[in-house]
Amino acid sequence: MAQAFVKENLAPEELSPNQLLIGSNDKKNKENITIIWFDLRIGSDEDTETVEERIRSINDFVIFITDLDECVKYIKSVEKEKIFLITSEAKTTEILAQISSLPQIDSVFIFGRKTDQYEQLLSKCSKITGIYAQIDDLWQSIKEQVNFVNRQIQAFSFFDRREKSTKDLSKESSEFLWFQLFHYAVTRMPRNQRAKEEMVHICKYYYRRNEKETQFIEEFEKEYQPKDAIFWYTKQCFVYKLINKALRTEDIGFLYVFRFYIGDLFESLRQEHEKILSSEENILHVYRGMKLDKVEFERLKENQGKLISTNGYLSTSRKKPVAINFATEPTNRLNIVCVLFHIQCDVKEIDKSIVFADIAEYSEFPKEAEVLFDLNACFLIESITEHDSLQIIKMKLSNEGQKITKHYLEMVQKQAEKLSVSILFGRLLLNLGKYNNSLRYFEQLLKDSQDEDRAWLEFYIGRAYQGKGELDKARQYYELAYNLMKKSDPPRILDCSDPLSKIGDILHERKDLDEALKYYQRALEIREKFDASCLIDIAANLGNIGLVLDEKQRNDEALNYYQRALKMYQEFYTFDHNDIAKTLTRIGGILYRQVKYDEALDYYQQSLKIYENLYPSGHKKKAENLNYIAAIFCQKRNYDQAIDYHEQALTFYAEFYKCDNIEVARNLNNIGACYENQTNRMKALDYYQRSLAMYEKLLPVDHRSRKLAEMNIRRVTEQN
Repeated sequence: MAQAFVKENLAPEELSPNQLLIGSNDKKNKENITIIWFDLRIGSDEDTETVEERIRSINDFVIFITDLDECVKYIKSVEKEKIFLITSEAKTTEILAQISSLPQIDSVFIFGRKTDQYEQLLSKCSKITGIYAQIDDLWQSIKEQVNFVNRQIQAFSFFDRREKSTKDLSKESSEFLWFQLFHYAVTRMPRNQRAKEEMVHICKYYYRRNEKETQFIEEFEKEYQPKDAIFWYTKQCFVYKLINKALRTEDIGFLYVFRFYIGDLFESLRQEHEKILSSEENILHVYRGMKLDKVEFERLKENQGKLISTNGYLSTSRKKPVAINFATEPTNRLNIVCVLFHIQCDVKEIDKSIVFADIAEYSEFPKEAEVLFDLNACFLIESITEHDSLQIIKMKLSNEGQKITKHYLEMVQKQAEKLSVSILFGRLLLNLGKYNNSLRYFEQLLKDSQDEDRAWLEFYIGRAYQGKGELDKARQYYELAYNLMKKSDPPRILDCSDPLSKIGDILHERKDLDEALKYYQRALEIREKFDASCLIDIAANLGNIGLVLDEKQRNDEALNYYQRALKMYQEFYTFDHNDIAKTLTRIGGILYRQVKYDEALDYYQQSLKIYENLYPSGHKKKAENLNYIAAIFCQKRNYDQAIDYHEQALTFYAEFYKCDNIEVARNLNNIGACYENQTNRMKALDYYQRSLAMYEKLLPVDHRSRKLAEMNIRRVTEQN
């Protein structure tokens, strides 16, 4: 294979002085579009350097590649950007054959003097924007497509209003809540000159080889005032590009860099929003036209009746024809759906914290009558209908997002009244399982902030490492936090209970049960002595001690701790909660092992009722409880009911896992056992065989579960 020549706009050996913030190095694209120029002659033609300079003035991230295999490999590695491919004469047909169907490829531009020989490709590849012999024509076409794509890109998050637990949300509901709470936190973070200087420094470094953007950044540095925030957003220069990509990809590092500007933009939009509130306008209708790929459109259809938020600012127009023009602009692309969002805003009924504003006077295109929605706006998808090949998505601005956020914050702040908004935001990232993001965030706070509590930052860095499974590092940070708390003046004894409890978790996970028990008990003693009213933390400690005793088969002691934990959880929570359901299940487990089946059944059914309320559409935990209940009916020889509960569990597992899984295989085996106990050997054999078929895909030949399934089949077969 020929040696590949890969040229990027940033030298590979040059690393950012803010590596932690930006990532491993600053070659990572922070904009929405990657432009790749694939040409065997790169470096040997004056046109190369000319195009390089001009393209970079439109889109900063440009890569030049001379090797076909290297080019295809790079394209396939891109996940979060749209790719514009420029290809020149040689190898054009070969590369199009390999990449034209890839979803990353948005547009293809063929550049060469022999335009006639490529005309036949236009009918074969719908992504070809054009064939260009002149650099000026190529440059203008790329500019138009970059502007078009940047205005089209929009990501969505959905929230199922039936999900009542914010602790264990579906993935999409978690993303929805993340954006709601990001807005809450970032608008309350301090905005000062130091934050502005940090943003300018990072942006200058990122665009240091882009003259056009550098000029914008220098102008921003000299002239910017908080009142100018909307104006700078509408310029669609570095601010617009970097913020929207960071929001779409949840790049917490860059979002933290822009915290002061995002806060200013919110305040400016809020002031403009007041003008709408004070007007006589009761109902506002706005529109947005887009071209969505079919997969994204199907997601919208599947989520009718649910809440939706855009992962970023939402630009709309008061003028319906403007939006329709965007939606119906001609395109060669296949698998595209033309969509018109029609949004109704009941101005007087919407919470004042939901901000949207007329920004036409600040815009480069005032005739578009733009209305911009702030980050925390959410909408109810009411209906999707088709009219003249245009999909009309009717939505209504909703207060529900604020209610969900308020509920979460009330629950969290009861547990963390001592923490700053900045730390609460990082804690949210942890609770939503975003361990890498939270780690970068807390490390950045630790590096930059003089005002934050260092002990808590060390503690939450430990939690991030624990979430990532790096237990040794996690324990190191917990011990750092503990020592800072213990050595402070005066000693923060109560706070010390948190790292002690987390060290107990690590020891517990490593099956060092005796040591784990000691740490849990130390944490419990501190909490009971110094803050007996902190019910939620004491209950968690009681539950953890119960778990260890449970694993050590000290059933009576474990039961006592579980029951004490349950009492506190029920006192703390005034609503159904995971912690209550989980503890009820654990109590049921001990009673089951003590052969107290009726009592165990009562606890399992209480737990199941809570899970049904929290997760009406189904959940793994619901399936687990159904299996526990089935096991009791099996022990009581009520096999019909046992089968019924196992079948319900099987349905939920199949929905949850979407593919072959150990839990599904185990369920099939249990149903087979029930039929065998009823002497219905044909059905028993069927379920055993289905179970074994799944085990064979998932487990090694000598695994105990697989051998047991084989033995069950042999036994039933011999009986037949």
